[in-house]
Amino acid sequence: MIEKMTIWYDKALTLKCPFMRRRASDILDSLDYVLRYYLVQNPSLMGPPLAYRCIGDTCEKQFGLTVEELAEEIRKDWREETRKGYYITGKVNTAIYRDDCMFNGPDPDMPIRGLRKYLNAASQLFDPSKSVSELLSLKVEGRVVVAKWRMNGRLRLPWKPWMPEVTGTTTYYTDMNGLICLHEETWDISVFRAFLQTLWPEAGELIWGKRTGPELP
Repeated sequence: MIEKMTIWYDKALTLKCPFMRRRASDILDSLDYVLRYYLVQNPSLMGPPLAYRCIGDTCEKQFGLTVEELAEEIRKDWREETRKGYYITGKVNTAIYRDDCMFNGPDPDMPIRGLRKYLNAASQLFDPSKSVSELLSLKVEGRVVVAKWRMNGRLRLPWKPWMPEVTGTTTYYTDMNGLICLHEETWDISVFRAFLQTLWPEAGELIWGKRTGPELP
């Protein structure tokens, strides 16, 4: 059963529609929870929960980084030279994150617990050729790292909608080993506005004016 669950989860993460992919993985996460805590006498034999499982190189971790060193690793993930940061590509240095990292933010699909699950969602959401994710500033504030950014672009949904330009802040919190355990973002516009302008741009233009398109390199 454990092997079948892993196969099903891998297949769920290959679904093209972001909505269906998230729903399928959520169902399997729930089934994994039921098996782990109610039906299996020794849950440890099942290994980590499906959403937390590392794959290949993602299992290696960089323990003990100072917060300044961590900030520089985060900066690399933003790909400042191309403005194609990890919000667009889903590519990060997985060695600086806990596998069970919590990702939280205004998006209705959040929170997401699990590095594997988050990166899969991020890598499939935007069309990289028509989207930008730009780092505006990166600061160390005590024991946390705070990034300010802006992004916009085309979503990989059947009708290929444009996401309006959003400016936001992401705060990276670490555990005692120096790994990122909480990735928390805020937006400068409401969730209602972001989704109305994305899903019904004509109505959004009537209320807030014409959508700002991505400034591609």
